[in-house]
Amino acid sequence: MNATKFWICDNCRKKIKDINEGWVEWLELKNENGLYNSYQGIRIVHSARCNYNQDLVYKKFSAIVGDMDLQSFSGADGLMDLLLFVSEGYFDNKEELLEIIKRIHIPGYEEARSSFEEAIEEGVFEPNTKPGYYTQSNISSVLNYLKKKQ
Repeated sequence: MNATKFWICDNCRKKIKDINEGWVEWLELKNENGLYNSYQGIRIVHSARCNYNQDLVYKKFSAIVGDMDLQSFSGADGLMDLLLFVSEGYFDNKEELLEIIKRIHIPGYEEARSSFEEAIEEGVFEPNTKPGYYTQSNISSVLNYLKKKQ
């Protein structure tokens, strides 16, 4: 299966058609010692127009925005950086971080992910894994199903 060709912006819900237009960002929250070491709200967005508003984030959550361009999280080194985040336990909800890893690194996942439930209901594939952890064969079946629907 081919590499991911686009991502869906978690803010505006429109396609990010070029990896250089994408941004990965998250909130860094203070712990009881005043250190910023608890992360949440990781998302993929358009780089210049859909970002968190740092002033509002600080006022509402006393948090700062951590971010990096989407390109930096692609490839083997990007995957290793994201796996380090998992290993270090930076994110309170590891599933939101794992979802970002799948979206960036699993071919076809981003395109198919919003249609998994529909495809399962339509009998396109029968899941035998934890929801969201589908095989390349399952993803390919969903993508073929979506093509036929067009």
